[in-house]
Amino acid sequence: MFKRIGLFIFLLIGTSQFLFSQITISSPVLRQVFQRDLSNKASLTITGNYSQSVDAIQVKLTAVKVGQGTDIDWTTISSNPLGGIFKGTLPVKGGWYKLEVRGTLAGKIVGNISTIDKVGIGEVFVIAGQSNAGGSSMLEANETGAADDRVNCANFISPRSYYPDFPFQHADLNQFSIIEFSQLKKTAAIGPTGLGPYYWGKVGDALSAKLNVPIMFFNTGWAGASVRVWRESAENPTVGVPSDFQFDNTNNNRYVPGYPYSNLSAVLSYYGINLGVRAVLWMEGETQNLLNLDAIANGLTPPVTIDNYLDNLRRLVKRTRKDLGNNKLAWVVARTSYSSQLNCANQNTLPPSPSPIIVNAQNQAISDPTLAPMYPGPFTDNIQVSKRGERADCVHFTGKGLDEVANAWIKALTEDNKNFFETVEPILVDNIPTVSLECVSEGVLKLTLPEGYATYEWFNSDLGKVVGTTNTINTGSASFTARVTRSNGNIIQIPKFTVKANNPPKAPIVTASSDVNFCLGTSVKLQSTTEVVSPIYEWASTPIISNLPRTKDIDASLEGTYKLRVIDKNDCASPYSTEVKLVAKPRPEKPLISTSGSTEFCEGQTITLTSSTKDAVGYKWSNGEITQAITVKKAGTYNVQTIGTNGCESLSSTDNINIRVNSLPATPQIRALSDTVFCDGGSVNLELSRNDVDNSPKFGWSKNSGIVKGVFDPNNSNPKPTITITGTELVRGFVTNVSGCDSKLSNAIQVVKKDNPSVLTILPKSTYSLVARSDKKAEQYVWKLDGKVQSSLVDSLIRPNDNGSYTVIGKNVYKVKTLSGILTCQSAESEKFDFNPYNAKGLSIYPNPSNGRFYLESQNEFKDAIINIFTIDGKLVYEGIIETIKLPKVLDLSSLTEGTYILRVQTSIGSKVSKLIRIER
Repeated sequence: MFKRIGLFIFLLIGTSQFLFSQITISSPVLRQVFQRDLSNKASLTITGNYSQSVDAIQVKLTAVKVGQGTDIDWTTISSNPLGGIFKGTLPVKGGWYKLEVRGTLAGKIVGNISTIDKVGIGEVFVIAGQSNAGGSSMLEANETGAADDRVNCANFISPRSYYPDFPFQHADLNQFSIIEFSQLKKTAAIGPTGLGPYYWGKVGDALSAKLNVPIMFFNTGWAGASVRVWRESAENPTVGVPSDFQFDNTNNNRYVPGYPYSNLSAVLSYYGINLGVRAVLWMEGETQNLLNLDAIANGLTPPVTIDNYLDNLRRLVKRTRKDLGNNKLAWVVARTSYSSQLNCANQNTLPPSPSPIIVNAQNQAISDPTLAPMYPGPFTDNIQVSKRGERADCVHFTGKGLDEVANAWIKALTEDNKNFFETVEPILVDNIPTVSLECVSEGVLKLTLPEGYATYEWFNSDLGKVVGTTNTINTGSASFTARVTRSNGNIIQIPKFTVKANNPPKAPIVTASSDVNFCLGTSVKLQSTTEVVSPIYEWASTPIISNLPRTKDIDASLEGTYKLRVIDKNDCASPYSTEVKLVAKPRPEKPLISTSGSTEFCEGQTITLTSSTKDAVGYKWSNGEITQAITVKKAGTYNVQTIGTNGCESLSSTDNINIRVNSLPATPQIRALSDTVFCDGGSVNLELSRNDVDNSPKFGWSKNSGIVKGVFDPNNSNPKPTITITGTELVRGFVTNVSGCDSKLSNAIQVVKKDNPSVLTILPKSTYSLVARSDKKAEQYVWKLDGKVQSSLVDSLIRPNDNGSYTVIGKNVYKVKTLSGILTCQSAESEKFDFNPYNAKGLSIYPNPSNGRFYLESQNEFKDAIINIFTIDGKLVYEGIIETIKLPKVLDLSSLTEGTYILRVQTSIGSKVSKLIRIER
């Protein structure tokens, strides 16, 4: 009665002699649906076989219809597979997909593309309870299948062959590995014990339409099974459970040990972990009500109370979670109890009715925080209850009642439990273990399953004879099925696979082409030799380095031990080579570079770059220099590596220094617009002409006294700025471009300022002479009387001929030719000096009084002057002759005593002048 169709078939291929295509998909199978998570994704594991050498397995997922999924283009799920087996996982969003798988070698497709037409990521439900959950076996006309192709079931029971034995059929756990998924059509059964689609096809249609994902149903409902029977079969799996009621007088026990719970437990522990599950959908209460109604009709106390119903349901829920090993398994509990006594057609029996006791117990279970996650299912005691016999046997939904109960389940899951599918955390798919293969000899293979499982079973062919109970077996060419069990009883099965024993190739030889003690950041080439023709190379390392290239030689850049095995045309792997151990020497830390200034500067300037020195004994600059500090004048990018004491070079410095050198503008020219040698108070204008190609916006002048800068007038199409120089300066010009770079200095012009004589001061030299005085002696003295030039003398002394206002100008004559002749610089005109000396007939004597020594000066020249000195009383006390008196002459009367005397001067022409003089000491 059970159809044997493989679920997860691994074909381990040794050679191309096996009769199948190059790529075979073992899992998933057609119409398999995996439970999605709260983010609308599931990890889809694809397993299968290949018969030709490949280095990658790629998959592609395409929505069966537009809008029914999110496409995934060719994606690698397994790199470097071995032994003819591949396995890979990728996240897939909720949807209904066509799955394609292909193999590639060196980027080229190998062999065929295998396809599974329909695979789903969606919602998985397990149904449990009694016949109103599992089906009434009546197959009413209104009991229709699903219209949506995405609604699926585990269809491995033939309903027609099931009915003759009803209700004593039990699903054997061993049969659960051989299953066919199908669309939930009218003729389908929802395995393991569902009797046709009942109303679940309509529920699936509504959910698939609302959620836009495929739906999968498993049904463990059992006709007449009360919650007490479910609980007792869970807690006493080795004891047959007595029935709560009898179908006839000969059948006192409708249950073999462990049932009906064994079906639910097996589905959860097997399919629940291989597909995942959202929730258990529970519907039971009618049988418990029937027991109470029978007791009442016979005058007995009703046996079912709120407490014992609640206790049975509570213990059942907890047991399922314990056996599954996951307390997050959600239950959705229908509120249902409507029933009657047995033989409902007999009008002498009590009429059918609901049971508030049972519904109350169900509601208490839903609200019990110790049972969370628990959710309310539909309330069905108001469906088809208007008259006796409206339901079949006064219990089972029929006709339009199927539509109503389907709608009640839909409402409960999508409306009453708001955000149910966004918040109820599902049980997700468990990992399928990988079978690894090792060629031992021509007749022996070693097959290995991962460690860590509670039990292992290896079967010959289809769950036949057990041939091994450890994770490893040695075998020859044969077909096998394997099963592993977790500590909580969950079963993961690897169905039938076929293997062939071949001789393994010899181990390759691996050598290092350079020192195995290498500097970190560099690499060592590992080279290999092998006798295998066209092998696949598989390198391994400790610690593990993923994605090592599958090439004959590799460049190893990480410390560790490396080894190699090769895979031959029979897909047999050689033993590993002798390990090569590589030791990485540490590198100095990345150096830092400090700069002496801005990294952007003008042509002709420089910058100093200095490397940090930690752990360094040497330096290696990108421009070839080897000192700690380098002077840079050229543009470019500079970095440095340091060399450590072990000879290893550091990585390049953290910061690359980008040097930018800006060009200088063209050198300008300057010219003088007048004489460059001039007297103090004069000046010269110098004019600068720039090279208009540079279009420099600024200019400047370099002088002994400093730098003067300016900006070209943008409104002048050909600006030629000038500067006025008033002193002695060596002058050059320059221009500044937009980068701030100054040109080279222009031609030089020496400007010389000649000193003017200091302004002179006129002082009387004597009574009848004037002298011009200043800090520095002038070369010439030009005297003026009342503004008119009187004379130009070399000496500073003048004897004016006339009274009046005298001024004087000093002049210096320089041996410099100018545009106007020899350069002569003069002082400013002195202040006026009024000359009007007092005289007696032109004779002056001074000082008077004196100590006896007097000067005689005359306005006009006195010749052969006779000098007589008389006392006041007329006595002659001195007489002498002075040949000429004009310029001051000394008259020494120091021999005379103090007192007042009369001085008389008589010339040869008879002129006489007398004056009183006084001698004081």
